[in-house]
Amino acid sequence: MTTAAALAAIAATIAPWLFSPAALMDAVADQLQGSSGLYVAARGKTSFSLFPRPSIAVDRVAFADRNGALIIESSELHGDVDVLPLLAGRLKVAAVKLVRPHARIDFDKTPDGAPGAAARAAAAKPATLEAAAADNVRFGTVSIVDGDARVSYRGRLYALKRIDAKFEWRRIGEAAALSGAFDLNGERLEALLWVARPGALLRGEESVVTSRLDGQTIRFEAQGVGQLGANARFAGHVAAAASSARRALALFGEAAPLPGPFNDTQFSAQATLSTGEAHLKDARLFVDGNEFRGDFDLHKEDGRPTLAVALKSEFLSLRPFLYDAPPLVDSDGQWSGRPFELPDLSGADVDLRLAVGHARLGRLKISDASITATLRDGAAELSIDQAQAYRGAFKFRASVAPGPEGLVFHANAQTITAVDAGPLLWDAYGKPLLAGALNATLAVDGVGESMSALVRSLNGRAGVALVDGEISGVNLEKALQRLEKRPLSSAVDIRSGRSIVDAASAAIKFENGVAMISEGNVRGPGFSVAFSGSAPLPKRALAISAVARAAGAAGKIGESAPSIDFDVAGRWDELALKLDTQAFIRRSDAAAPLLPRADAPPSAPQAPLAPAGR
Repeated sequence: MTTAAALAAIAATIAPWLFSPAALMDAVADQLQGSSGLYVAARGKTSFSLFPRPSIAVDRVAFADRNGALIIESSELHGDVDVLPLLAGRLKVAAVKLVRPHARIDFDKTPDGAPGAAARAAAAKPATLEAAAADNVRFGTVSIVDGDARVSYRGRLYALKRIDAKFEWRRIGEAAALSGAFDLNGERLEALLWVARPGALLRGEESVVTSRLDGQTIRFEAQGVGQLGANARFAGHVAAAASSARRALALFGEAAPLPGPFNDTQFSAQATLSTGEAHLKDARLFVDGNEFRGDFDLHKEDGRPTLAVALKSEFLSLRPFLYDAPPLVDSDGQWSGRPFELPDLSGADVDLRLAVGHARLGRLKISDASITATLRDGAAELSIDQAQAYRGAFKFRASVAPGPEGLVFHANAQTITAVDAGPLLWDAYGKPLLAGALNATLAVDGVGESMSALVRSLNGRAGVALVDGEISGVNLEKALQRLEKRPLSSAVDIRSGRSIVDAASAAIKFENGVAMISEGNVRGPGFSVAFSGSAPLPKRALAISAVARAAGAAGKIGESAPSIDFDVAGRWDELALKLDTQAFIRRSDAAAPLLPRADAPPSAPQAPLAPAGR
């Protein structure tokens, strides 16, 4: 009789839900709305099952808040019912499964719904009986099977597909965990979020928080202490890795505005994040084979993001930074006419300070460099405040900015001091044309929509000086010494050996892409050279006319000192020394008579030879 009475009591208790779908849906809606704060509506069949365990099933169920910030429409809802509350006549759904739900989440709207369990916990004051009571409220678990979501955030839309997730939060004051997987832009990602004290977090108190995102392209994790409310912040360790940072950013609809492939990227730091600010200390960044250490600080000034970065690198390869740079020269050897394609860099301001022990671009090398890069309203400026290179030192500054006629360019090599010209030219061009301590200054500017147009517009000034060096392939001293006695041999001597240079200098003026060379002089043992000319930069050519004269020990030039006129001309990679050969022949007593006299009549043309056999 006792068993029969118990079964009768259970049957009487669940009878309203077994035989009245409306009563069942009302009971389910009341519980779900009370816990979530969302309005619940069923548009299909509702059923209750007692075996093999108490459960409910609802077809075509919808959840929403009043403001439309969150709307969920699910094909099916399945719920597991707790037995003990059921015996007491209460329907308590412990776990909910949503099958094929479609969600629309708008983070740009403020949620507006009835106060649920989480909202009541958030409204309670910390360390009060009200907070303790709110934390003791049972919540449950929610599973999602084959769902999708359209998420709006700051005007952007993100589509998540094939969502399989589980949210476990059995009691408001206990740890909560959200785990799952979803497809984003064609890549499968696994995500985890764990909160130690979710009730305290909702009330603006601190709680340990762990999050992780894993995919083929990107891996991210963060662990630290979080806080919500007016003083929302996170402090802890963050780390990320990506085979391609560009592809990882593309997953979230972002692009890398800075140059570089950004491959094999790893990043870690101690982070402090708050509203409108981010501070990353003791950061380590590995990217494109380079390693950096330093700090990142992001804040907003009048709503505009400003990023300040201070990094150090023991060895830096500069080649990846030219990854996106357009070719300077086309395959035909001419300046490229391809239009510049500049990324939009106007979205943020950047201040980068980089200290480099050693840096390399191809075969070119610098050391102990202090580099500053700034970005303001889309205009970029690069400054090498100090650097050692080829036994000397130099400073350099350049800026680029978009303009109505193309790229606006300014460059200023403030000082190049005692740089060893021989190794520099060998590494730059593969030809040791000059040697010695090189000093130079440069200031040029231009504007153009392509490299070719930019070169044609260059204007500015430069000055170069060389001391204690030499010129390869030219022996001026020997040629001048033998010019009087053996002029024909002198013409050969000048093309061999080298010329020791005590000092050399020239002034250069750039006008519309043409470098005008003036005040050129070279002094060495036994000779002095004066030269001038031009270098049409668009043609990548050089044309210099020079006169070399024999000089005494003190560098003085006599009135009857022997002299040699010569030209240096051709394309930059095919320069040739050109001599007035007739001038050498005229100086030779033996060869001069072979030259035609200036007053001799032109010889008559000879008749062609008759063919053989006639």
